[in-house]
Parts: sequence; structure tokens; C-alpha cells
Amino acid sequence: MRAFFDKVLNAGDLSGLEAFAHKDVAVPQAGRGLESFRRLLGETRGAFSNPKYRVLDVVSEGAKVAVRFSAKGTHAGRYLGLPASGKAVSLWGMMLFRFEAGAIAEFWQLVDAQGVLRQLRGA
Repeated sequence: MRAFFDKVLNAGDLSGLEAFAHKDVAVPQAGRGLESFRRLLGETRGAFSNPKYRVLDVVSEGAKVAVRFSAKGTHAGRYLGLPASGKAVSLWGMMLFRFEAGAIAEFWQLVDAQGVLRQLRGA
């Protein structure tokens, strides 16, 4: 998990996603397959430049792994309908992974979008 966070989320090596996920990975928010997973992660990187994710907790049970994380970045692209503001943003969230044969087979993500919107709107 830490390698996924370091290489894919922090360094932005979306081309290296094959090393972590099945080619038909299920991503409910984006569809199925590596391209859907890559697109979802790329949209986040497009909205927030220079993201710095920090793993806070990792809990696993069977084939599932839950990660609680925090992240910081600069609002550099459209996010939830808001144009880039250049504001520094911090957020928290959770990711749930299901593995098959050592690779990510399913991925879910929950982010404190309301907290991000409060920071972006200045409320």
C-alpha cells in the first residue's frame, strides 16, 4: 500500500499502475479496467497539483485493505464544478482495496469533499 501511495499517488506514475492493479480492476466511481482507474486518479491529479498523500492507518482483513489518509495539494484545476483557485487545500479520506492474486481487483474512495469545498469557497 505504501508503494502504491508513493509511486502512483504522490509521484504521479500513472503509467506504472499495471504493477499494482488487475487489467480489469473494478472502480465503481469510474468504471472497469486500468484506463478507468488511471482516468479517476488522473482527474484528481489534474484538480490538485503536487499532491502529497500521507498514510495514517492501514487495516486489512482477508483480501480487503482499508487506508485512512490525509493529503495536501494546490487547487490547480476544476473540482466539483469550481475552477482552479490556486489555493492550498488539505483533506482526508479513506480508500478500500480488494486484492486478487496480489493485485488490486476493486477500489473505492471516499473523500471529505465538503471540507475541500469549504476551503475553496473560503467559508
